Amino acid sequence: MPVEIPGYYYDEARKKYFKIEKSHTAPSSAPWSSDSVKKRRVDDAAHQAAKHRAHLVRSHIKRHGGLGRDVVASGLLAREAERRRVAVPGLGRADDGDLGAAAWAGGLVDKGHIPFLPSFARARFANMPCFYVGGEDSKTGLGVAYASESLDEETLVGSYISTDENDRITFDRDRPGTLERGPSFRTEMIRCPQMSSIKYHQPSHKMLLTSREPDHSCGLYFFSPPLSPADDARPHWLLGETNHYQRLSIRHRLRDRWLVHQSTPAPASSDLLCVIGTNAGILGVRSNETMAWIAPQSPPKGLHLPQEMFDQDFQQSNHNVLLAGGRQPRLWITDLRTPESEWTYVRHASSVAHVRSVNPHQVLVAGLESSMALYDMRFFGRRPNGVRPLLGFPAYRNEAHFHAGWDVSAELGVVAAAQDDGTVKIFSLRSGRALRCGAVQGIATETPVRALMFQTMPREKAPSLFVGEGPSLKKYSFGTLDLEDEA
Repeated sequence: MPVEIPGYYYDEARKKYFKIEKSHTAPSSAPWSSDSVKKRRVDDAAHQAAKHRAHLVRSHIKRHGGLGRDVVASGLLAREAERRRVAVPGLGRADDGDLGAAAWAGGLVDKGHIPFLPSFARARFANMPCFYVGGEDSKTGLGVAYASESLDEETLVGSYISTDENDRITFDRDRPGTLERGPSFRTEMIRCPQMSSIKYHQPSHKMLLTSREPDHSCGLYFFSPPLSPADDARPHWLLGETNHYQRLSIRHRLRDRWLVHQSTPAPASSDLLCVIGTNAGILGVRSNETMAWIAPQSPPKGLHLPQEMFDQDFQQSNHNVLLAGGRQPRLWITDLRTPESEWTYVRHASSVAHVRSVNPHQVLVAGLESSMALYDMRFFGRRPNGVRPLLGFPAYRNEAHFHAGWDVSAELGVVAAAQDDGTVKIFSLRSGRALRCGAVQGIATETPVRALMFQTMPREKAPSLFVGEGPSLKKYSFGTLDLEDEA
């Protein structure tokens, strides 16, 4: 190791010392100018600090099997998840960009479950087809869950989610905020046959339901759960007390049978309530409860339009830009301010089951033939018929299932995806690699998990992962199994 000599700079490439010169006399690109030397010392210090932080976090994970909640509270996990790698001259990009995501996945633990059927009946039923978890109630701290009844996939049932001081689901009525000693469900007087999706449009406080049962008309079921007054001790959402709902529908003379795969709630800045992906194109539902086709089936010859659509999302930076994917191996893009015929697309490796805008420029696409890829929309249009993805996910396994669970947390930098062997894996949005997660390794069902979701519970600091395993809704959160295990 070269000896540090005051007033001199050692050049690693040339293996010799140079006298440090004042910046106004040294050549502008000279590495021995005083400004260059100062900048290099700052960069070296930042690089060493980043390596030291990474070493401390990894050591803590190895010792304790995860990070304690105090780490989350201090903001370390959030900072590491957002940290950019430090570029050091001659050393490239040195910091581990997966550190935050890996810390979260490694610290994930089972926080209990809500059984939507009695224990003696659970083994006979498949994975729940869809659910929604809400974390709006800051008044009482109770979460809410809606799911389709596993017995008929037609009845909507709701349950409150009460948790203890360790964020574990509990039914101990002696604890503040707990309503029942055991699971108790509230049935809404709503019938939506073969329920395919349950979503929530926060700006209008409407629950959106869709049906996969073939019908002569295609539409959307929606209702608004009653709310308790602010000075009322009851939960904010009053489950099981809805006394009416609406169904919007539309017909098309060219088709006799319709079904809906799912709805996508629109952002608050949009005048839409949602868009609906059907077996015959995409419908838009406006806030005034009128419906219109955005992309109908049977386009004129030579005109390319989306047809059977399984998922759609709004671009994060512009609510007028809609992204969609379906049976065709294409990612479709349109600006909703243009005529319906003005759709563009880039080719994907297979049919598309899931689409998500993860930031203003990037979109994540997953589909059949184990294809999941991250694209940068700024490169679209620079090559004919497609663009190479920024990132692949080689460990993703889903050969043939459109209705497999999948969700993204851009906040955590991870994607959770059901595999076709009945397991669930967590992937990094930074590297595409599968992350070690002992908690979800216990998930093993005979058929792929059909529904999972990230959601932050009231009074909790980070999102949890909710998984529909059989007729049970399971919660996985960052933390410890027992408060006494805290570091």
